[in-house]
Amino acid sequence: MSGGEDGFTTVELITVMAILGTVLGALVALFAAGMSSSANQNARYQSQQELRVAMDRLRGEIHTACTISTPSTYNTAMSSVTIYYGSDNCVAGTHTVTWCALGSGSTYSLYRKQASTCTGATQRFARHLTSGTVFTYLPPNSHLVTSTSLNQGTSSSYIVTQDGSAALARLHVSLASNQGRSNDHTYHLVGDIAFRTGPRACATGVASC
Repeated sequence: MSGGEDGFTTVELITVMAILGTVLGALVALFAAGMSSSANQNARYQSQQELRVAMDRLRGEIHTACTISTPSTYNTAMSSVTIYYGSDNCVAGTHTVTWCALGSGSTYSLYRKQASTCTGATQRFARHLTSGTVFTYLPPNSHLVTSTSLNQGTSSSYIVTQDGSAALARLHVSLASNQGRSNDHTYHLVGDIAFRTGPRACATGVASC
């Protein structure tokens, strides 16, 4: 048998297999990373879309509402808000709607229920919220003292009521969602939504209504 017909040695085969294994392993890792990135992007897009839909629904419902169930709790971040309508004479009734953020730690979901409380709510509008206190009521005929006064409480050092501006009541809504693994992936929607059918001022001596 001539030398040209000799096969590969065991060492050569092992070397080739090791090289192929390394190359294939790198290709598989690259493919898996691409799949994971695509899945994360899709999940983040879905989460952002949920926030936009929720904000649109809130805007539509608050614009046609007149007040909330707890107007005395103003300029204070809340996890839930119950909205009253003129069709119910601005008190609890068949059209009353409650929105709430339910969860714990740094993961919450936004729910809506047509009732005076959020107990048993199943209509979920958004997931992966980073905070449960997403609502702040600002009464009519009022203004914040500075840009940093939001959510600082009812003291006149932070919010002036009965200021003569005849401004409509507003609900400040702050929705932040993070479907990713870092703060770089946080998507934030903020809006001040006016109660267009509500009063432009409260009774004399009443701070909020």
